Amino acid sequence: MNRSIILATDVEADRARVFEVLSTTEGQRAFWTADCDVSADRARFGFPQAPVDLIADVSTEPGKLVRMRVTSGFPFWEDSTWEWELGEASRAATGTSVLFRHYGFGEGYAEIDLGHTAQSWALILDRLAGYLATGTPQPFFPAEA
Repeated sequence: MNRSIILATDVEADRARVFEVLSTTEGQRAFWTADCDVSADRARFGFPQAPVDLIADVSTEPGKLVRMRVTSGFPFWEDSTWEWELGEASRAATGTSVLFRHYGFGEGYAEIDLGHTAQSWALILDRLAGYLATGTPQPFFPAEA
């Protein structure tokens, strides 16, 4: 079984803005998780109810790619990588295409868990598009009350 997730969407923003959102703490907090810290080479993502944070090495190609490789965190995610590749809008007249990939899950990661992860990423990608369209933060995992 291929242990990869691939999703795509077009967003209403130019590449520079999309790159900024994907590569900064403020940006990631606006669409994914309110509990995170992102720097040029390292990121930490926290989630309500999760017993551990995800820690990732970050690499980028400005305006083109944001890649994060998990160095510690969830079972079966260690050494997995997710990336956001930016390009010309493919289905819209304007904007930016976002091609999302998450690959390298550990052996033994149950197919049902991979399916749930794919669904979560699809919803997170939708939050990214919504944030870029409206400017209103809408993190998938908001801050705990």
